[in-house]
Amino acid sequence: MPLKVQCFHPFARGDLVKTAIVAMVACLMLIMVPAANAAPVKLSGEVSIRYETDAAADGPTESGLIYTFTLKGRKEIGKNLSLYGRLGAQYASNPDLGDTDLPGYDKSVRSVAAIDQFGLVYEANKFTYILGRQNIAVGVTALLYSRPETNIGANAFVDGLSVAGTAGSFDVSAIAARENNIGLDNNSFYALRAGYRLSKCTTIGITQARYQYYNAGPSNHWAVDGTITWGKSSLTAEYTQSNSNAENIAHAIVWNYKFNAKTAMYVSNFRVGAHGDMGGQSDYDNNNRGFHYGIIHSFNDKLSLELIFKDQVSLAGEIKNTKFEATLRNTF
Repeated sequence: MPLKVQCFHPFARGDLVKTAIVAMVACLMLIMVPAANAAPVKLSGEVSIRYETDAAADGPTESGLIYTFTLKGRKEIGKNLSLYGRLGAQYASNPDLGDTDLPGYDKSVRSVAAIDQFGLVYEANKFTYILGRQNIAVGVTALLYSRPETNIGANAFVDGLSVAGTAGSFDVSAIAARENNIGLDNNSFYALRAGYRLSKCTTIGITQARYQYYNAGPSNHWAVDGTITWGKSSLTAEYTQSNSNAENIAHAIVWNYKFNAKTAMYVSNFRVGAHGDMGGQSDYDNNNRGFHYGIIHSFNDKLSLELIFKDQVSLAGEIKNTKFEATLRNTF
């Protein structure tokens, strides 16, 4: 699984954020129209087919096929400054298995399509600044919070400003954002991580974060992480704790192994307490413990196959639950 982090005070006025977003969308629509002497729009995307089956000891087994299409556009509008946008579309034979924000759609909806990411990108001095609607992960293993790139449709990402880059031996990342939700409260959060490269094969880091509920008090979080690389292997560990009085701890250990240039695997062990992550939105299932196993094979530079098996037990009731995914992806 991805080991990355993109981590200011959350927006105080939702109306201001919405106005800025509408303005950016309008600008994006305008630049998509060809103009003389204008910089071209750079397009990229992905098409994927996923088979998934979910099972739990206390419920029926769910399975189905999910077809996903994403198209990204990026246009330079000044020195180091670009506009970006993404169209995401998905059809799920079983709506419960889709990557959409179900509270934002009727539960019977099988297909969705939306311009689900857009904004500005500024790159300078080894730092990247993104302002707009974007995917995000907090924690090097996405242990604290995750709205991943694989999400699709409206209400699946966050609106905010993120910064990530390097300065000497330091890696720095920060984010301040407000969730874009329909059917749920628009909670906000900020996070800051500083990492340090002890050597070519060893890094350590610390994260400080705060999650502000829309109609309740905040939760404060801190995390430490470390990564060691040797040969074809790497081992990443992350531990986090919140200011909650109970079930406030989470941890993840991820071992990656690269067989060759085309095939790699990983094994993750994790435990996420009910109040151990930010808003119950860890990349690992909240209030669960267990193992994730994955293998990725690239047939060429565009086509790949990923197999994932999740073997978990809920911390509430010790109920066993499993998930299997097989995803065929082609990028363009």
